Amino acid sequence: MAGFLRTGFLTAVLLSLASQAAAQQDADGAAVAAATGVPSAVGMQQAGWRNQWGLGIIANPKFVGSDDYNLQPIPYFDFRYMDGKGTKYFANVPQGLGGFFYRSRIAESGSFVNVGAALAPGFNVRDDSIDGLDEVDISVEARVYVEAGTRRWVASATLAQDVGSGHEGAYIDLSLNRRGRLGSGRGFYAVGPVLRLGDDTYKESFFNVSAQESIDSGLAEYDADAGVERLGLQGLVSVPLGESKWRVTTLLRASRLIDNAADSPIVEEETQLFFLTAFTRPF
Repeated sequence: MAGFLRTGFLTAVLLSLASQAAAQQDADGAAVAAATGVPSAVGMQQAGWRNQWGLGIIANPKFVGSDDYNLQPIPYFDFRYMDGKGTKYFANVPQGLGGFFYRSRIAESGSFVNVGAALAPGFNVRDDSIDGLDEVDISVEARVYVEAGTRRWVASATLAQDVGSGHEGAYIDLSLNRRGRLGSGRGFYAVGPVLRLGDDTYKESFFNVSAQESIDSGLAEYDADAGVERLGLQGLVSVPLGESKWRVTTLLRASRLIDNAADSPIVEEETQLFFLTAFTRPF
């Protein structure tokens, strides 16, 4: 950029445009990252909507504990209103429809705290792969989001309660991410541990085998109590495609079912993988 700088008014104009372009790139990446579960406090000098669209591919287990996977294309969209404090309102498939009602940010240090809420789909399901067991449909979850961190580290907690006809329970997701830039600075990564805890109803929906289900399926009767469900590691990489507006974002999460979740006779494989890659661009 330095080779383009000039004196006087032209210098000021170019610096302003460069600053806005860099902020836009940050916002584009931040929107994709946040929608895939990695919070960001990137803000915009000029408040407004930052929207993304594209196409992705998801691979996830057919049911919690399955050793078979579904692979399917998904449309990707993200509508996000951003200002100097970062995201204020959002609408996308992973996070749902919601916003942050408390946001605190210290520009000098980059530290921030966000508290928000949303209605979102829950994609933990149980299909008809195991004869004799009740299916668990996609949930409609009321969620509360709490995010806190710095430019390098982000801790987040999500409390979710099913308010539809899915698992009907509640769970808490905890994560810690280390973030950084890649290449020329337009790309970035995030990596860190993830943990999920579920209440009795949530754990029963996915891991219990009732007396009648035991008779129908041939599996041993089983009762899973509230507690830790899984512990894992998650990594995200997002990079632009050349000098274009398109970017590719890939998320890989590997987790291990533990405690009474792992002991359920339903579980075929304790190691569970989740993969998402998406090609997106702003509009």
